[in-house]
Amino acid sequence: MRFRLTFWATIAFIPVFMLLMYLGTWQVQRLQWKNNLIQTRIDRIASSPLEFTAAREAASPQVIEYRPITISGLLRNDHRFRLLNRVHNSHQGSHMVVPMVLDSGQGTIMVDRGWIPRGLMRDIPAEPVARVVLNGYVRAYTERTPFLPPNEPDRNNWFHMHEAEMLTASGLMSGVGFYVEAGPNVQAPDLLPTGAVPDVNLRNNHLQYAGTWYGVGAVLFIVFIVFHWRRDPL
Repeated sequence: MRFRLTFWATIAFIPVFMLLMYLGTWQVQRLQWKNNLIQTRIDRIASSPLEFTAAREAASPQVIEYRPITISGLLRNDHRFRLLNRVHNSHQGSHMVVPMVLDSGQGTIMVDRGWIPRGLMRDIPAEPVARVVLNGYVRAYTERTPFLPPNEPDRNNWFHMHEAEMLTASGLMSGVGFYVEAGPNVQAPDLLPTGAVPDVNLRNNHLQYAGTWYGVGAVLFIVFIVFHWRRDPL
C-alpha cells in the first residue's frame, strides 16, 4: 500500500481542517478568558469594603463591580419596585428594588434588597421611610437585551434595572451611575427580602466546545489519510 494525494480532496480538506483547528483554539482562549473573569469576580467579592466616595470616584462601575460597599441614608420604601422573574432556591419570585437617598446629599442609589416570593409587595411590612446602614455589593447597570420586554413603570413591572426610569418613577433625582445588591441578612436570614452574595458563576462550556471542534478535526484528518492510502496493484 502507498500514500498518494489527490488534488481536489486535498484542496477541500486543508481549509476545512484549518477552520476546525482555529475554532478549537478560539474556544480554548475563550475558556481562559472566562476563568479569569470568574476569578476576578471572586477576588472582588472577597476584597475589603469600599467607601461610597471611593466608589463614586472610580473610572467606571465595571472596574469596581462586585466589590463590597457600605452605604447609609433614607431607604424610600414608599417607592418599591418589583424586578420580575427571579429564582431563589428553585422558587419563582421577584427582587425588591428600593431607592435610597444617601446621606450628605450624595445622590440617590437603587438598592436590590433581594428575593421575595410571588404576591403583593405590600404584604411585606416596611416603614415608608427608614434610615439604614446597608452592606452590599456594587453592581453595574447593563443594557436591555433583545430578549427582555421593556419595563412597565405604570404597572410596576420591571424586567431589568434602569436607573433613569426608576428615578422618574419614584420622583427622585441625582442617580449615582451604579446600584447596590444587598448582601445576606446574617442576623435574620429568614427575613424578607432575602439578600445574597452575588452569583459570579458564568456559563462555561468552552472546554466541551473546544473538544468538539478538535475531535471533528481529528476524525476528518483520519478520513483524509485513509482515503489516500492506495493498495499496490498486483
